[in-house]
Amino acid sequence: MEFQFESLGPAIRWVVLIFMIVFAILLLAFVVVLAALPGQIAKARKHPQSQAVNICGWVGLPTGILWAIAMVWAYWVEKQPGTASEAWSVDLTRQLDHLENSIAALEAKQ
Repeated sequence: MEFQFESLGPAIRWVVLIFMIVFAILLLAFVVVLAALPGQIAKARKHPQSQAVNICGWVGLPTGILWAIAMVWAYWVEKQPGTASEAWSVDLTRQLDHLENSIAALEAKQ
């Protein structure tokens, strides 16, 4: 029994082989980009622990659980405990100095 495209057999094998190699390379590139994604996000957001997020992304890719944690960690913004109160204190000190200067100017006029 003869097939209509039997003469294309060797050429089709080469085409399929090239397709499989290109597909494997694209799949590997996708895995690399996916593993590096949490670290790149953390670095772009200037996360203080961006290197740890990057490592967690690479190590966690095979399981998926650590990779998901790394994605959340990359977006996590930790509030500094003293930052808001220090800013409030500096603003209050500035206002107090302004009031003292105003009182001194009023007393000097009288």
